[in-house]
Amino acid sequence: MEFDIMMKALLLICALGTPQGDCSVETATAVIQGPDATSLVECGLHGQAYIAEGALAGYLDDGHYLKVICTSRQIHRAAPVQSQARPLPPRPS
Repeated sequence: MEFDIMMKALLLICALGTPQGDCSVETATAVIQGPDATSLVECGLHGQAYIAEGALAGYLDDGHYLKVICTSRQIHRAAPVQSQARPLPPRPS
């Protein structure tokens, strides 16, 4: 059984009174799950895309800030499918 490590972007909305180091899934006012990513860089880019699209405007005000974290999780990778196609005949010379 093989596993691929996937990343998940989590956007945390934390109160300004919460120190940045203490802002976590447990302490956040809201947690928004971003899309899956295959690398830490892609995960960070997904977080930036949410900000750029303005999707977080309703969550952020003068009393909150945004923190993007990337978590890893294991995804079961399916076994490759065996092809049922017959091999091509050799080319005539």
